[in-house]
This record gives sequence, structure tokens and C-alpha cells, in this order.
Amino acid sequence: MENGNPIIFEVESQWLMEDEMRLNASSFSPDAAKALVLIDELKSKGVNIAVVDNIVKDVFYPTRFKRIYAKEGTSFLSSKDIFDLVQVGKRIKNATEEYLIKPNWILVTRSGSVGRVLISNKYISKAAISEHVIRVVPDKNTPIGYLYGYLLSTIGQSLLIKNIFGGVVDEIEPHHIKSIPIPRIQELEEKINQKILDVCKLREEAQKHLLKVEKMLYAELGLPELKREEVEYFGGEDGRIIRSFEIKASELDLRLDASYHLPLFHLAMQKLRNVKSGIFRRLKDVANSFVPPRFKRAYVKDMSKGIPLLQGTHIPQIKPLDIKYLWKKMKNLEKYIVKKNWILLTSSGTIGRLSLVRNQWDGWTSTNHLLRIIPNEREIHPGYLTAFLHSTYGQIQFQRLIYGGVVDEIGEAGELFNDVLILKPNDENIEKKIGKLVFEAYDKRDKANRIEHKAIKLLEKRLEELAKG
Repeated sequence: MENGNPIIFEVESQWLMEDEMRLNASSFSPDAAKALVLIDELKSKGVNIAVVDNIVKDVFYPTRFKRIYAKEGTSFLSSKDIFDLVQVGKRIKNATEEYLIKPNWILVTRSGSVGRVLISNKYISKAAISEHVIRVVPDKNTPIGYLYGYLLSTIGQSLLIKNIFGGVVDEIEPHHIKSIPIPRIQELEEKINQKILDVCKLREEAQKHLLKVEKMLYAELGLPELKREEVEYFGGEDGRIIRSFEIKASELDLRLDASYHLPLFHLAMQKLRNVKSGIFRRLKDVANSFVPPRFKRAYVKDMSKGIPLLQGTHIPQIKPLDIKYLWKKMKNLEKYIVKKNWILLTSSGTIGRLSLVRNQWDGWTSTNHLLRIIPNEREIHPGYLTAFLHSTYGQIQFQRLIYGGVVDEIGEAGELFNDVLILKPNDENIEKKIGKLVFEAYDKRDKANRIEHKAIKLLEKRLEELAKG
């Protein structure tokens, strides 16, 4: 169905007998049929067509297991977490060897949002990965970058998605990836492979910068770490189990919700006020902030007629996945356009995730579920402000503003945003050094995404040209 109308198409009978002898229409969608026709045309032109299984060592996913979460242990990443620019995840104490991965493996999501692809690097390989991610293990001759680019292309995606099964949750299995046909053209392979390897290097450098910034912020400013063990709860150790605490009536601020009075927040503010390396500024002193009104979205499929729309899920991602486009002529569109050096912070759902807007996102639109923070660059470096708000001291201040019974919200906290405290360094060089590193991190992320996009378009164009002969 498309726009409520059935899609009617024909398929070659030989395709029905291939693979798993499937009769579901989605396995023979127009996109999948187009990809299969392209492969047949390339084969007829003498292009060597292999299958993925021929060029890799293994394709698998580990067995299911019950996670035992803990404060310390191995970092555990879900199929969603692996696409974050800085992977946080949770900690488990029962990770086994089969859940650990190595750098330069190709990871493919197999459940839910099927077919998302990523090359692992040295940071992600320190974590255990969910069984909802298929591991493609290369051998020494595998053109990793080319295989990755091919699986991300419209051809590779069509061949991946056509194998989806499941009545409620979409799924694919390793043998579906193994059987995907892949053209082997040495010159094209070498070119695409090198471009994608450059992409991986840039992304790893971006992650390195942001991890360095986090340590630098605490080291340069002498910020003490926040430890939950330091919080005093009402009732001693028994009170710690249910996190019960008391608050003075004079500190209620007409708020009776417990989240507003988190003891960890008060501990953070106490520690922050003891720091002598900077001065305190309220957010309203160094930036403007607002959340635009709700709006009815007019989407378009033709990208030339639309502007990319950033949603909350895109903010932490290494690249925005499944982007939709708003119609360029939509009423009041200018209210939702974001600009370079703005900070976008999730204000609905998972609160406090943030990203700095640089050249790539400049002029894009974003939903009303994202708080816009517009730094006054005469007062504070946008990169430094991003780093501080991303720290525990920034995050805990947003967490206390949460309200809502079903979905967490801070979007209508209004004037309370103004009182978020910012520690501005006395030494301007520290602020600039941290800010510059944040700029470089997000610039490298954006550059990597541009190179990847161009590489995949080049791959698609070249294969289509060869097919036409």
C-alpha cells in the first residue's frame, strides 16, 4: 500500500523458486525487483557477481541471554545504542566472549529497524553488543568499506529488506545476508573502500575528541565527580533502597513532585559552588532558549521539494537515520529552522540528549520536541556550552525539570530554563580550547557523513552505468 492505494506489480516466475520460495509480496517489491534486474544485467555484461558469504569469514549473531545489570562491568550496547556518536549503554556483569566484537566488523541490525549498517571501531569494540545485531566478520581480503557501502546503497538495502519476515516485529537472519549478490569490480571496490575507510577514521576521531572533552572539562576546571553514594537519604541504608529523602518547606518552590527535589541535584549544586576556577552564569545570561509550538507536519517524498527534519532520535546519532522531509512551502516553516552553532536538546521522551548544529544541519528543520539553545557568542563559546550542558552537572539540572505522567517532558518548563547554572572558566583559553575541540568533533562527524553519502551515490551511479552498458 502507498498513500492508501494498493501497489500492483509483476515478478518473474523464476524468482519465486529462488531462496526460500516465498509468496509474500514484500519479498518482490518494485525496489527489490529493480535490484534483482540490475544484478542480472550486470551479470549479462560479464561483471563477476559473488555472494556475501564468498567474501567474508562468518555471519552470525549470538544466542539470547538474560542480562544481569550492574554498576560496574562490561558496557552493553543495544541495536540502537551502537549508532550513537558517544556510546553509553548500560553495564552488565555476565557478558560472555560471543557478545564481544572486534574492530572492522560490519554490524547489521536484524530486528525492529532492520538493515541499519555500521562498521565497528576501537571504541565500540570495547562493549558487548545485543543479539539483535548480526555480525559480519571479514577475512583478510574482504573489501570492508565496499561491502559496507554496498549494503547501505539502494541496491543493498532493497536486497536486505526483501527478506524481512515476522508478523509483529520485523526480522532477518544471517543466511539472508550471506545470500545477497554483490558485484565485484576491482576499480570501483578500491575507490569506495578507501572513501569509507576515511569515513571510519573521521568518526573515530570525532568520538575521541568528545571523550577527551569530557575528561578535560573535569580536569581543567577541577570539577569533582558526582557519586550517588554521597547522597544522604532519609532512613539511612533502608531509605537508600527506595531513595526516600526530606526537603525543607522553604525549598519547595511550589513543586510537590519528587523529581524536582532530587538530592543528587542539591549535591551537584553544592559541589559546583565550591569550584573556584570559574564564575557562575545563568543560562539566560549567556544564551536564549525556546521550544517552538506544536505543528502539523507536511511531509514530502521528493527531497528536492523538502527540508530535512531532525527528530529527537537523531540528536545522539553518529548520522541521522531515516530522515523525513518537510515541504518547503509549509506554513510557518521558518519557526522550525535551526542555525549553525545552536544547541538542540531533547525535551520530550529521553530528556537531555544534545547536539551542536554545525554546517551540515544549518538550515534544516527540527521538531517541537527539541529545545533550541542559542548561545550568545560574545558571552560564551558555543562548543564549551555544549560540553558543560552534556556533563553530569548540566544533565542533572535538566533532569529535575521533568514532568509528565506517561511521557517525560521539559518542553514547557519556560522560565526555569533560564536558571540552569553554567560554570564559565576564569581562564578564557580553557574555554576556547574545550570549545574548539567540540567544534572539531562535530565537524568531523558531518564531514564523514558527507563523504559517505557521496561514496554511496557514486557506487549506485557506476553500477547503473555498467548495467546499461
